Amino acid sequence: MRFAVLGYGKIAREVMVPTIRESGHEVTVIGSARGVAPEGFDGCVVRDYFEAVRRDDVDAMYIALPNHLHYEVTLEALELKKPVLCEKPLGLTACQVSDLEDASRNNDTLLCEAFMVSHHPQWSWLRSQIGEGQQIDISIHFHYDNRDPMNIRNRSETGGGARLDIGCYALWVADWLGARSLFEAHGYQIWLNGVDVQTSGTLWFDQGIQLHFDVSMRRSRFQQAVVQTQNGCWVVPRPFNPLNESVVWTMDSSGVANEEHFVANQYQRMIDSFCSQIKSASGADLSSSLRIAQWSDEITKMFERRVIG
Repeated sequence: MRFAVLGYGKIAREVMVPTIRESGHEVTVIGSARGVAPEGFDGCVVRDYFEAVRRDDVDAMYIALPNHLHYEVTLEALELKKPVLCEKPLGLTACQVSDLEDASRNNDTLLCEAFMVSHHPQWSWLRSQIGEGQQIDISIHFHYDNRDPMNIRNRSETGGGARLDIGCYALWVADWLGARSLFEAHGYQIWLNGVDVQTSGTLWFDQGIQLHFDVSMRRSRFQQAVVQTQNGCWVVPRPFNPLNESVVWTMDSSGVANEEHFVANQYQRMIDSFCSQIKSASGADLSSSLRIAQWSDEITKMFERRVIG
């Protein structure tokens, strides 16, 4: 498979370009506004992302552009019938995600949102441990410290903010464990220079699932997921960016009762799955992406906004 990689930031540079190659595929085009490419790269480097989409030496697109460009570039690729693996968020709003779902269906072309976490076996294992009909309480913390005013995550015009960048992971966990319909939400967002630097709150779903989450772009790097039912408690110490060797702790009143270990590269599994779906002409299921986008929209409507600075 010949890939165009659009956006040559850290995730593309350090993870996805090497992963695509290691999975046996070729990167033939890199779309980079700065004209940057890997050392020794013998493919084509273009500054115009739409030019990259239109090239004939491309079979599939991996899009890692700033959030505000995901919709337009993905739509262009789908209309040219080029399969797309797009970084989250797929769109800035649920309306944009719905439009892209329609475009994927109407052009009979695969579109996937790059929630790499869904391909890691620790999450499938955890879901298998929870029995039917269980009340589920989820607690998610995901933090990092980014104060660079020029970084796309700190700029409103590029779709920045903690909610879109990392809040989506908390919503993904709820969806993965069975949440489908949101009925109540309370919380707050701390806004600085037009973006939320922290979003914290609680969501309640009709399926008996409660999600507490706190995401911040102004704290030291940390992530953790805790999942509790009446019959069990599990801690995932590195839930979203696990190392190739990861662990899930099963807890009891005395502490860690059991450790379940996993060896996996979630990025390579994601690429393998994406390419397999292309070859088998499988249709995309974007229902999870649409639910997450809808819940994210609701957060902006229902949470209290506190403006600082």
